[in-house]
Amino acid sequence: MTVRNWITKLLKTSNKVENVFYVSERDKGDYNNLHAHMLIGTNTDMTYKEVKYGLGNVSVGDYQPIYDSEDVCKYVSKHIGKNVDYDFVFKELS
Repeated sequence: MTVRNWITKLLKTSNKVENVFYVSERDKGDYNNLHAHMLIGTNTDMTYKEVKYGLGNVSVGDYQPIYDSEDVCKYVSKHIGKNVDYDFVFKELS
């Protein structure tokens, strides 16, 4: 399953998620593996279990609320422009 599929599932299964910005990048230790950083915009707090379930029970390594958005955005976007997949996905209003 791709990151885009995980996000589509999360947006469909959660009434808390409004948008997601993600960047998938190569692992330092194994260039053939990828991992993703996601910034999940919500209308209320979400638990680790809600995020994990919403993504389809995939492995969620680090999960924490953001208190310094500037530093987090710099960290998450550090590889943009270096052949990585990224997107900003919004929930479709019905």
